[in-house]
Amino acid sequence: MPNNYPPQYRNPSNGLGIAGFIVSLVGLISCGLIAPVGLIMSIIAMRREPRGFAIAGLILGILGSLWVLVAVVFVIVMGGLVAAAAAVGIAAIPHAAALAEMAQLAPQVEQYRQANGTLPAAVSQLPNVTNEQITDPWGNAYLIVPDATGNGFTLVSMGPDGQPSTGDEIDFRSTR
Repeated sequence: MPNNYPPQYRNPSNGLGIAGFIVSLVGLISCGLIAPVGLIMSIIAMRREPRGFAIAGLILGILGSLWVLVAVVFVIVMGGLVAAAAAVGIAAIPHAAALAEMAQLAPQVEQYRQANGTLPAAVSQLPNVTNEQITDPWGNAYLIVPDATGNGFTLVSMGPDGQPSTGDEIDFRSTR
């Protein structure tokens, strides 16, 4: 018996377009990790008919790739901020060391004043002071400056440039 029915054709499909859509969808759900792969698959699948899943995969791949781009930019910006904070912290170490040394010297200066009735002219005149304690972290000698009332004094480090009145001096005030 002859077959009078017209031949049935399969609807054309675009397997790569479907695969690109699925990979892009999974990539979007997984914070964009594989979205660029789905984007590339969908771009290639755009050459074949039907293009429906390929277009959807393309859109999802772009969105997922943007998600990855935002994450990468965030990591780079945060890394830059951490590096800047570390640089500022490292730059502050000598200042903190100078303040700590002056805090250790102040009681010795006060003991010298009580024993001798006057402030020492230089830190090097203090008993039991090492050569490291005489100079600040930049190699400049600490200065002892009496205050106007005569009741206290200020230990001064000239700072990194070693010059007075440049704004980088470090003062440690001590009063009785």
